[in-house]
This record gives sequence, structure tokens and C-alpha cells, in this order.
Amino acid sequence: MTSVFPFSRLALAAVAAITFGPSPGRTAAADSRATVMSPFKVEAEFGVDGLRIQNSQSVLNAHLLAQHGVGQLQDVSGAAPNLYSSHSDTRGFGDVLALRGITNSIFFSAPGVALYIDDVPAGSVSAYPSTLLDVESFTVRAGPQGTDYGRNAPGGVIDLKTRAPGGTHQGRMRLDYGSFNYSAVQASFDGPLGRHLGYTASVGVSDHDGYIQNTLLRRTADDRRSVAGRGALHWRPDAGTQLRFGVLFEKIDDDATRLSSLLGPDPFKVASDLNGSTSIERLQLSFQAKRKFGWGSLVATTSRQQWDLDPSLTDLDLSPLPLGISRVVQSEQLWTQEIRFESTPGPGRLQWRAGLFYADSDNDGRAMRQFAVPPSAFVPPGYVQTERTNYGIGQESLAGYANLDQPLAAKTTLRLGVRLERASSDIDRSKVATNNLGFPLPQEPRLNRSQDHDDVSASAGILHTLSPALSLQARTAWAHKPEGFSAFSASPALARFGGERQWANEVGLTFGPPKSRFGGSVLAYWTTIDGYQFERTVPNSTDYVVVNANEATSRGLEAKFMWSPVERIWWDFQLGYTRTVFEDHRDAAGARIDGRRVPYVPRLTLRTGVTCDFGRGFSASASYAAVGRIDFDERNTAMFSQGSYGLVNAQLRYRAGAWAVAIHGQNLLDQNYRQFINPEIFAGSPGAPRRLGVQLSYEF
Repeated sequence: MTSVFPFSRLALAAVAAITFGPSPGRTAAADSRATVMSPFKVEAEFGVDGLRIQNSQSVLNAHLLAQHGVGQLQDVSGAAPNLYSSHSDTRGFGDVLALRGITNSIFFSAPGVALYIDDVPAGSVSAYPSTLLDVESFTVRAGPQGTDYGRNAPGGVIDLKTRAPGGTHQGRMRLDYGSFNYSAVQASFDGPLGRHLGYTASVGVSDHDGYIQNTLLRRTADDRRSVAGRGALHWRPDAGTQLRFGVLFEKIDDDATRLSSLLGPDPFKVASDLNGSTSIERLQLSFQAKRKFGWGSLVATTSRQQWDLDPSLTDLDLSPLPLGISRVVQSEQLWTQEIRFESTPGPGRLQWRAGLFYADSDNDGRAMRQFAVPPSAFVPPGYVQTERTNYGIGQESLAGYANLDQPLAAKTTLRLGVRLERASSDIDRSKVATNNLGFPLPQEPRLNRSQDHDDVSASAGILHTLSPALSLQARTAWAHKPEGFSAFSASPALARFGGERQWANEVGLTFGPPKSRFGGSVLAYWTTIDGYQFERTVPNSTDYVVVNANEATSRGLEAKFMWSPVERIWWDFQLGYTRTVFEDHRDAAGARIDGRRVPYVPRLTLRTGVTCDFGRGFSASASYAAVGRIDFDERNTAMFSQGSYGLVNAQLRYRAGAWAVAIHGQNLLDQNYRQFINPEIFAGSPGAPRRLGVQLSYEF
């Protein structure tokens, strides 16, 4: 899109390319009050050493991710309290991520939950990378984070760190085989290339048969195939300078979207005349420069990201008859530049961070919908209408942010943050409607609009240590999601949607001595949301738009802990409860639905797991994940709701030196549930059934 700011993105990129500095961790004041799990005498791959228990923050290492079955980003439901992913197994496209009731719409609104991987922000939720490769830590920070990160994050942030190169060459290889002809290979390597140069590289390939049988075509409907890779060069020309060049790619070649009729007797069977496909490519290039100074450090990060969907082909009627199909081709290109200044961390003194962030994205798409129209007095039999929509949506933002942690006393720290952001968006959209009988149809006018808006976000909090084993935190924040455009309506009033404003509050306790076998936190939060953004269809049309509810509220509780009752056993637990409802809202027919639950936000999330090290190389782990009732339409219709369900996973592992073999199972009780429901076509996405598998790994 054409820049509305008084400088070009190339200028920021140039600055990023010539300014260097290291990135110290978040303030020492915050970390010093965290409960840090003491080391256990177990193999490193199973340890929870160094994992911090903090309010509004959840951290999982590689072992906990594997224990809970988090192999891709879509598996994160319950990885943190009140975090939920709704999807139809399309590797990001159309996904909804919810955290404390804050979500994105299916297609066109900005993310409510931002994603960072190695300090590089992602674009829209559809473009988020799916495969998790060589993850060192998986951190979820709940609540508004826009005063701490360059990318706006009104609901929270998922912050991933991958492995950095060590002083010697290391490698890890893993082979998997299991149910539904599942096979996967992952390999990761890192090490030095010279005195000042190091590398990291990882690749993953996976393939499995679909879970749904297409009885008409006599084949599985939703086979999945993917290949992903990540690599980086790390250069330290001197003690105070670090440079990193990174690349990430992902190629998806899947069959049909995992959908089946809500009216059918078996959610894992369809009789569709069209099998469908989902093909996606992602490519991210990034450069980061860090430089340490006497006053602190400077970090400059530049990235270019390309996401291409070509195509998403779906049978809308899921029947043997050619009654309706959808074909979407879409691409997103994103440039980001961030320059960040940070103070040198140290106990008992002021800590600060300030930065400038710029992002420019272009989303271009072509959508075709073809459907049979039932005969009537005005429609002859056999009438089929085809609608082709071409659109381009541009979004651009410039933000400055700053925060500080000021010690007020030996046990009390004041936290303040502010964010100033100018956002602009534009749309160029056209649509052509035709039919198989050649009847003339009224055509929609071309829509060409733009808008811009200034927003201020702020946060204030207090952290007080009551004792070495107990600390109290309270925080209030004002946050926003920007306005934008929907591409599936020609009406200027319907295509444009307004911004979303939030006032978020939380208070919590962190308990457990700084070094102990037990630590945890409890927290209560409440958020008022004006202009809540979500998507709905427009009555008597095929339009699909983002709308604003006047007011919604989200209130909830969060609890988490880690406990090692004896040396070789430990238990982690994360529970979230939320009540997110419309307070002032009318549905598409104009009826008031105050008090109805907001779509895509479950009432409860729970993840808990136990790991036992039996010695002599044997270990076992088991986990349980539960999701409360979730509604998929604004009226909370029973047919479009999923009741509470729980999933059980388990693993038995044996290690002998560098080799390890494991037997594992997911959804062992074969729980039947829907992880996404589309009310417009009376279809839903069934969750994965029971799977069993074996894994062989080698490390050197």
C-alpha cells in the first residue's frame, strides 16, 4: 500500500541494517520475584529447571510441549489459561486465537493474540507459521502487551524462542510412525562455523492419511502433507555486537478442509462430489542486529514475510450433488522494522525499554463461490449462480512504545507503559456475478476506500513482595485493535468496521519460595470491551463482514502451579475460566442478545500433566486437556455449540545413551468433539480421533 507516513520503510530498514545491540531479558525486577523451579536430578530433556511461575505468563519447554501434544501452533489450546485455538485443520487459514476473551475474526480483523518467533513478529493469524521446529521455550503473556512489544497485542503475545548455536556441533533427529499412516522426520543441527560465526538449521517433513472418509469417492478426504524448515547464521564480530540472518519456510499440500455435516450420523464420513484442497506456502526472511553500550543496548530487527494460499477449494454442501463450491486464492506480504532501546538490567534500579515499530502489509485475494439457487416463482429450475470477488486490502502502522519499572521501595516496583500508534487501511474491491442461464444480473459497484486513525494505549501496575514466598501484582491497561475493511461486501457502511477498545484489569498472587519444589499463581481479571469485533453473514445475501458489538465484558480466573513431591516426579497444572458475554448488542435480525456468550471463547481451559522418571532410562508421562462449552454463533444456538470435553495423552520412553524410543498415544479415550463449526453451511470440523505411535530419536 502507499505509505501515509513522512518516511519510507526503506529508511527504517537502512537504520536497522546499521545499528547493533544485544537484547537483555525483560526487567530484573520482574524476574527476581518469579518462582524459579529448583534443579531436579533427572535427564535434561525432562527437567522443568528454570521455568518461572508468574501471573499472566506461562512458559513451556520442549518436554512440556511434547507431553501435552503441542506439535503445531493449532494445538495450543490450554497451553496457557484461557488460551484457545479454533480451526478446521487448514494450517492457519481461517483460524481464531482467543486469549481472555480477546480474539481475531476469521478473515479480516487484526490479531488479538500476537505471535513472535525469535523477536520477529508475524502478520495475520492466517499467515502464522504452523509447524513448531526446535522450540527452546514457548511463552504466553496474557493481557494487553502493546506497551512492551512493537507489534500491537491487545489480548496477549505468544513468544517463541528457538535454540541458539552452541560451542560444539550438536544434532537431534527424530522419526515418528503411527495411526492413519502417520510418518514424520525432524532434524535439527547447530554449532560453530568459525571463531565468531555459528549456525542453526532444522527441517521437518510429515504426512498422514485423513481422518474423514469420503464414501462417494472411496478415499480419505483430508490427507495432510507438509515440509518446513528454519535456519539462521549468527555472527559475533566483537564482544558487544551480534548479527543474525534468519529464514523460515513452510509448504503445505493438504486435501480437503476437515469438515463434515452437523446433520450426518458420523462426523468422520462425508459423501462429497468434490474432495477439495488447501495449498499454502510461507517464507520469512529476517535480519537482526544487536549492539551493547554503556547505558544499555539497542536492537534492530527487519523482516519480510510472504504467505500464499493457492488454493483453498471447499465443497460447501458436502453432498454428492454439485450444489455449492468455494475457491479462494490469497496472498499476504508483510514488511516489519523495529528499533528498540533497553537499559542494562540490574537489581534495585530503574529499568526501561522504548522502541519504534513499523509494519506494512498487503493482502490480495480472489474468491469464487458457485451455488445452485432453489427454484421459485422468479428462479427457474437448474439455476446456478457464480460470484467472483477480487480484492486488495492494505494495512500500515507506525507505533512508538515505552515502559519502565521503577522501584519505589525494596519490595515494591511501579510499572508504567505507553503506546502511540497511527494505523491506516485501504480496500480496492470488485465483484462480478454470472449464471449458467445467461440471465443479466445487477452488478455491485467497485469499492475503493481508505481510512486512518490515531490511538493511545497505556498500562500501569504494581508489584509488591509480601514475603520471600509470596508476591502481589495488580495491573490496569487500555488497549485497542485497529479499524479495517471486510472484502466480501460492496456496501461502504458494511465493509468498514470500527476499532475495538479495551479496559483490562487484573490482580493476582504468586506463591512459593524462590527456590523450591512447589510454586504457582492465582489471578482474577475483568475487561470491558467497546466495539467488539467479530464476523457474521449479512441476511438475504452472500456477504460476510466484520461487525462491532457495542459492548462486551470478559471476566475470569486463572490458576497454575508446578510441583515435585519427590525427586523423580513432577506435576504441572494450568486452569482458566472465563465468562465473555455481550452487554449491549443486537443480532443480524435486530433482536437484543445481551448476556449471550461471545463466539469462539470457551468457558474453561485446563491442561495438566505428570512425568515420572523411573531410572535406568525409563520414564513415563501423561496429560489431560479439557475445554469447556464453546459457542460458534452470537445467538448461542445449541446446534452450533460444542459441549465440554477432555483429552488424555500418554507416553512411555526408554533412553540408552544418545538413543531413545517412545510409545505414545493421543486422545486415548477417543473423545468425539468439534473444534470448529460453520453455522452457514451446517458443518463442523471434528477433532482428531485416537492415535497411537512410536518415536525413535538420536542426539549427538
